Amino acid sequence: MRDEELFHAEVHRFNGLMFGLIEERTRNCKNKILSDALSYIRETGGKRLRPIICLLAAEAVGGSRDKALSTAIAIELLHNATLIHDDIIDDNYIRRRSPSNPARFGAKNAVLMGDLLLGFSCELLAECGEPEVMRVVMNALSDIALGQYREFTLRLCALDEVTERAYMEVAELKTASAFMASAEAGVMLGCGGGVELENLRNYGRNLGVAFQIQDDILDICGDPAKTGKPVGLDIKNRERTILVIHALKHASCADRAYIEDIMTGKIEAGDAEIEHLREIFINTHSIKHAIALSKELLMDAKSNLDSLEDSAAKYKLQLIAEMVSSRIEEQIQEIYIRK
Repeated sequence: MRDEELFHAEVHRFNGLMFGLIEERTRNCKNKILSDALSYIRETGGKRLRPIICLLAAEAVGGSRDKALSTAIAIELLHNATLIHDDIIDDNYIRRRSPSNPARFGAKNAVLMGDLLLGFSCELLAECGEPEVMRVVMNALSDIALGQYREFTLRLCALDEVTERAYMEVAELKTASAFMASAEAGVMLGCGGGVELENLRNYGRNLGVAFQIQDDILDICGDPAKTGKPVGLDIKNRERTILVIHALKHASCADRAYIEDIMTGKIEAGDAEIEHLREIFINTHSIKHAIALSKELLMDAKSNLDSLEDSAAKYKLQLIAEMVSSRIEEQIQEIYIRK
């Protein structure tokens, strides 16, 4: 079986287990909002990286996937809940090539759906019977919310105050924390040791930060037919992405002034403006810088697995890092890679 097929088999298997359990628990559920939220998750799909990392981490340290299953499902539901709230904050109307949850159900219903998913997630998480696992996952939820808040406040900061370090701190909180918690929870439920816990936590951190950097790249250069998202949403929301931060340091005076006008709202970011910004990012090598940075983090993620004994689970964790590494080449519009 090819590597890509191997991963898709993992996703297919997890989806079957997750929706089987959900159907069993909600068979007599009369809560239409929760039912709609769960149906939306089934219809729109997803990469399921976080729960699969949880299951593989448990297996990689010699434990059982079965013991980690309810926690893995809880993490996936938690992730989808945060996506709903994220789409409301960002006015995002497209998610995975479909109308986003708030676009389909309305923002008020979407808030309730996100809250109900969080509640259902907590119910499943409690079934693991491990207070420390529950603490790790709930801390991740707090970190995601804090990361979202800090990302929002960065939009209000003067551009020369936003550093690459500040960006990395937000990326770790907002995106990497869920990957880290997934890996940690898996190790704990698999009865792994302290070294394994630390290394797999770092695996999750490096993977998650790289994933966020790639999201920034794909927002400006991605092929919407492949990413399932509109181009330029971060720019329209005046996000201080890694591309913006790097370009401000390396652009000409005129280009820097143009970036500042976009980021402060003096110029409305339409299609022409996004195209102009993309050219600035290309000319300042900001896209190349971001790609190189994400690849370095993913190499570190693979190195974090070196201490694990060879196994099918370890190989699949390595495969996830490789697949994330190839994500840019697969989803970016080819013209921008050539430049």
